[in-house]
This record gives sequence, structure tokens and C-alpha cells, in this order.
Amino acid sequence: MLTRARRDRESVVTQHYQTWEYCELRQEITQGVMHRQYILFYRAGEVSREQAVTHRDGAIAQLGLEGWEMVGTVGSFALDSSGFRIYFKRPLNADTDQTDD
Repeated sequence: MLTRARRDRESVVTQHYQTWEYCELRQEITQGVMHRQYILFYRAGEVSREQAVTHRDGAIAQLGLEGWEMVGTVGSFALDSSGFRIYFKRPLNADTDQTDD
């Protein structure tokens, strides 16, 4: 008969942890003027991939439709700022196709 503690330890060993893929929407700003905006997609073991963005709002909405969840922001739109970044993640599954981005 297994003790509860041993059952719990064995359960942890067989658990599968969720893996994630990440992206960030970058807006490069100099002296209050936006020069460029794009999304960088990241996956472990792969080179990051860049996608140009014309409209930030539309890009955010599209990422949401594709299962991306916003997890943080960095930067500001102030005159002395170098830009603004919005970070996203979504579950990485064996059947996730990178062309969905």
C-alpha cells in the first residue's frame, strides 16, 4: 500500500508542465516620434522571427484571436523614452503551427 506522500511524489514525477511560446510587440520611439513597430516571435531553440505591424490595435486584437495572452509591458511614450513593449505568451502544444502567427 502506497502512502499518500509517496503517491504525491510519484504524481509529480509523471506530471507534464505547460510550455509556452512568447512574443513582444515593440514600438521604437525617439523624441516622442514612433519610428517603427513590429512583433518578435520567440521559441526555444529557434531564431526569433520579426513581423512588421502597421496598426498596433489591430495587431493586439489579432494576437488575442490567435490565443496570445498579454503578460506585461515595459517602457513609455515619453519624449525621453526608447520605446514601448507589450509581452504575450500562449501555450505551446505539439500541434501548434508557427504559421498561425
